[in-house]
Amino acid sequence: MRLRAVPVALFLTSLLAAQAAVPTPPAANPLPDAVADAIAKEGIDNSQVMRLLRDLCGKVGHRLTGSDNFTKACEWAKAEFEAMGLEVELEKWGEWKLAWNRGAWIGRVTKPVAMDMYVATDAWTAGTKGLQQGAVVKAPKADDAEAVKATAGKWTISKSKPSAAVRKATEAAGALGCVYRAGDPDKKFPTRVRVFGNQQTAMKALAEAPTFPEIAVQADHFDALMAMVEEGKDVACEFDIQNSFREGPIELNNVVATLKGSEKPDEVVIVSSHLDSWHQKQGTTDNGTGSTTTLEAARILTKLGIKPLRTIKFCLWGGEEQGLLGSRGYVQRHRTDMTKVSAVFNHDTGTNWAQSIGVSQAMADQLAPLLAQANRVLKAPDADWDKPVFEFNVQQRVTGGGGSDHASFIAAGVPGLNWNLKGRSNYFEYTWHTQWDTIDVAIEEYQRHTATLIAMAALTTANLPAMLDRAAVSAGGGGGNQSAAFASAWFEAEMEEFTFKSVKEGGRAAKMGVQKGDVLKKVGGQDLERLRQIFQFARETEGDSVTFTFQRGDKAFEAKMKKDDLPQNQRPGEGRGGRGGDNTPRDTVPPAGGGQGGGQRSSGGD
Repeated sequence: MRLRAVPVALFLTSLLAAQAAVPTPPAANPLPDAVADAIAKEGIDNSQVMRLLRDLCGKVGHRLTGSDNFTKACEWAKAEFEAMGLEVELEKWGEWKLAWNRGAWIGRVTKPVAMDMYVATDAWTAGTKGLQQGAVVKAPKADDAEAVKATAGKWTISKSKPSAAVRKATEAAGALGCVYRAGDPDKKFPTRVRVFGNQQTAMKALAEAPTFPEIAVQADHFDALMAMVEEGKDVACEFDIQNSFREGPIELNNVVATLKGSEKPDEVVIVSSHLDSWHQKQGTTDNGTGSTTTLEAARILTKLGIKPLRTIKFCLWGGEEQGLLGSRGYVQRHRTDMTKVSAVFNHDTGTNWAQSIGVSQAMADQLAPLLAQANRVLKAPDADWDKPVFEFNVQQRVTGGGGSDHASFIAAGVPGLNWNLKGRSNYFEYTWHTQWDTIDVAIEEYQRHTATLIAMAALTTANLPAMLDRAAVSAGGGGGNQSAAFASAWFEAEMEEFTFKSVKEGGRAAKMGVQKGDVLKKVGGQDLERLRQIFQFARETEGDSVTFTFQRGDKAFEAKMKKDDLPQNQRPGEGRGGRGGDNTPRDTVPPAGGGQGGGQRSSGGD
């Protein structure tokens, strides 16, 4: 990415003038030309955003909420903000009884052939306590006493994770653990692996922590393993799953850095992203990319010595992946101050570049200087882009949904704005929560652009004559779990866990005969334990339709829907502005380094 040329002498003169001018009331122009030029110059030519991202993903790695790595990430971010001269607080929002950490995950077939496998586990599940070797047998039914007894000292194998009853029975019989086909491959990405986890386990006492390993195997490797078993061969495997629980309590924090306002310090603009990630890989695009544009926006403004009219807070949230826990905790703690929060600019959903943002007409009118300056000083990071570099998506209402942390603020009546992204990165299909979410998928020119735009947006909003208009903000609701937003969008109904609270007339749920109060029990014949399994099980179902099983009172009923009638490749907010807005890739980034083949070892340093 390149800027319009600015002669060095003119730039230095303009920069000095800009720094002197900013502390004065900027009612006439909240983002003067000289200031916009200085921000763009620093953000593009002197960017540190990739250095920050490499440090976060390489030196810290994954950042599962409630892990020691997440604590390390908070401390790392605090030190980075402090080096900029900002006031920084690790602000507590929660405390869990157990910490959970992962090391390496190793799996291989030892006979009848030698074969390395890519393996993973859900978070908050048991490790193997060293390398464990044993024969492989099909998982039995829970009530088949002889078959259960025969699993002693062996690994059980099944296409999907066995039911809780089967896991309990085989563990009691002395099985080594269960092995199942990893979730979420599809025709386009047949070796994709996604693993999640249930944080409620972290609320238990150490004596109640799981002890039975549950190991997901990449689809192609699993299929080869299962074929050997079904052919009646003598099959053995070995696994070393280095998961561990540590007795807490473990404190859970947000990182909050403050650039104090010069004239209205009690009024606040928030720049934010979530620092936590899932645990499978490095959490680069979910959400290291957002965390480091937040840090970089702070660095740009502090490097230039800019003094905003209002206070700007740079917030890195925890617990987003478990239901916006950190941002909801912040809103609750500061609930009496929400009327003084002018706006929240939240960056999530990957490395594509910020090209637009959804606002009301009144907000667009106030932020017109940002629109003008962004299109004046920035060039699109894609050379073939022939539309405006930046634009507003004007909406009648600004709504949150449950996708990302801006929703927590919308629920409190605050303008929570989430960037809509464009570019060649295939976030939702390729990197989102997969084994491919590593540093090599980040796109530097996009990161530079987005961080620079965020800095401009934060300063413009902080320097407006009045706080951002909030008349169009749909307060209430929001702040929910991402998977609930997935499910509601899928079924075109409001859901609370598996229960339908309301059903849209003519929507997908209504077409299947679902009524208010019905409970979703199974997808594709598989029992549901967590909401996100709805989408996994639907994708795993063979054929052109999916069978859903519902409970109404004491009666169960089934309904089918064609796969073509279900939303394709959709995540919460995709194409709706809820989580990342328009984030459709212009091109697909191919798997790097043979990513389709996975690998045999997943390091805890990822």
